[in-house]
Amino acid sequence: MYAQKAEPLEPQILQVAEEEPLLRERVLGTSMASIDDLTGGFRSSKVTLIDSDDSYASTLLHLLCVRAISQFDEEVVWVDGGNEVSPYAISSLCKRLMLDKRDVLSRVNISRAFTAYQLVTLIDEKLEEQVRKCSPSMIIVSSIAELFLDKDMKWMESHQLLRRCADDISRITRDHETITVVSNDAYHHVRPSPGLTALLYEGSDLALQIRARRNGLLMRVPRTGRETLFSPVPWNQSTMEEFRGDSDGKDGAYIPLGP
Repeated sequence: MYAQKAEPLEPQILQVAEEEPLLRERVLGTSMASIDDLTGGFRSSKVTLIDSDDSYASTLLHLLCVRAISQFDEEVVWVDGGNEVSPYAISSLCKRLMLDKRDVLSRVNISRAFTAYQLVTLIDEKLEEQVRKCSPSMIIVSSIAELFLDKDMKWMESHQLLRRCADDISRITRDHETITVVSNDAYHHVRPSPGLTALLYEGSDLALQIRARRNGLLMRVPRTGRETLFSPVPWNQSTMEEFRGDSDGKDGAYIPLGP
């Protein structure tokens, strides 16, 4: 069940057909110029896939979650398939952005799955109900493919169930005009499946690849071929880019690697 609390390769991308004008077109940025210039921001009624082999993807999800609540003054629904959600990370981000952590945490509706079947139930049967209930600006589904890599599951069953989840996420995103981010992780010591990964690319409107390199993180958008080398800094270190917003730095957040 959902609870309104937070507990202490490169396949072709599916082309989206023309749609009716959005009732509320919104764009969510990270406040990090290099990433925002690369992606163009995270947009309403669009599904963005973050395909990463580095744990910075988790930090990016937490940043987007907090910024969505701050920017749109609405809730976030987070379906967690890889035990990603960290109240500590959210609280730390709130401190850096000068936000009330209790208010932000109360607006994050988290539901965790520990098996592939639980994840399918949450997405296929519960997600739209929760979206109707709280009208979130953003949906996050973290580590979506990990649970489908269970050695006891047949590949065909995993593929069919993940496709059902991807189709549901796309439909709900369009129908409710949410900003939706789905992560596919390859840093949990689980070898990714090319077939399942290709399915996720097909079901996304935008894909952002994050690849660890010696001198930083290579971030790439396969559809355009554009890329940038991004260098996170230690958690407790500030950068000048944090203050590219207002005079108090409230609109900046160069959030680096986690603790």
